[in-house]
Amino acid sequence: MIAGELEALLEPLERFERIRRRAARLGPRLSDLSYANPYDRGHEPARAAIRAALDDERLLDLQYAPFGGQTLARRAVAEALADSHGLPFAYGDVILTTGAMAALQLALRSGGPGDEVVMPVPCWLDYPLYARFHGLVPRAVPLAGDRFELDVDALAAALGPRTRAVLLSHPANPTGRDYPCDQLAGLAEALRSAQERFGNRITLIADETHRDYTPEGEHSSLATWFDRTLIVYSFGKYHLIQGQRLGYVAVSPRHPERDEAAQELVRWSRITGMATPTALMQRALPRLLALRYDLSWVEELRARFVQTLAGHGYEPVEPDSTMFVYARTPADWPDDFAFVEHLAGRGVLVLPAPLFHHRGYFRLALTGSTEGLEGALATIGQAVTPA
Repeated sequence: MIAGELEALLEPLERFERIRRRAARLGPRLSDLSYANPYDRGHEPARAAIRAALDDERLLDLQYAPFGGQTLARRAVAEALADSHGLPFAYGDVILTTGAMAALQLALRSGGPGDEVVMPVPCWLDYPLYARFHGLVPRAVPLAGDRFELDVDALAAALGPRTRAVLLSHPANPTGRDYPCDQLAGLAEALRSAQERFGNRITLIADETHRDYTPEGEHSSLATWFDRTLIVYSFGKYHLIQGQRLGYVAVSPRHPERDEAAQELVRWSRITGMATPTALMQRALPRLLALRYDLSWVEELRARFVQTLAGHGYEPVEPDSTMFVYARTPADWPDDFAFVEHLAGRGVLVLPAPLFHHRGYFRLALTGSTEGLEGALATIGQAVTPA
């Protein structure tokens, strides 16, 4: 039986799923901007990399892989991380998973029942759900102001003797913010100070799923600022193959318990029985890591949506990164779900803020078809005031 606190967290998610199922009856007339599923921007090079991995027959190539992942694949990821993050990652630091969700499940094992996980909100929808599932207590700390900055003072005040982890996406989902270095440095200092005051070990779980959508050279990893960091990543977002479920959790080379932490994550991947990606996707990994895409289309869409929504009277958060735009729900609507249901009835699907443990906003994903995105802008523009 599902516990009551989990039921409460599932309620808004399942309420939206009912809306989505009704809207799906519209078929091709539906512009689905809820989850980041690409319609006409799938990357053929990624498909080619997977086909090549399938065609490149080797002994036991599609058989069981070790827990934690194949050594060659882990080494390829470690080398790429060392290059992008400027830290000496080794293959043993990388634990391959079935996407970011499984990586988060493993990372949250750093705490025990009753321990607290501090998470800035709005946050990705399943963070509190996963924490509760593991017996942890999610402690929400609101982001600051209309730009949704990290509130370092509020985060510092939320840290205590039961804190075992801080979990945040950077770049942030749903707001699209890429936090500036002074805020990251302030958070790291708050964590070090809390560890000294309370004597506990706090793990910083950095969800970097959307880091590739930050302008080149502008993303600063949390692992640069705080040693006891675990990095969570999904290959699906960059290569637009989300359904293939390929990701990892990586232990920072500066982690004080580097080897111990990595071995424990490998052991948890076995205990859970659901964290190891397919042999085929692991074989494809080196080829995927070699691919680079022109992502100017995302930057252009973000700018266009922000400008157009503002022109219609909305108050969008200007994103620094990601494939999302987060905008304030028009004041004339009674609540976020009423607004989202109205749009769904007119063929546009977006996510309401309660899914992100927030109120008063909605999120659009910019991965719909070109025609659908154009139609969605027109429909949303007409929905500022209830009919």
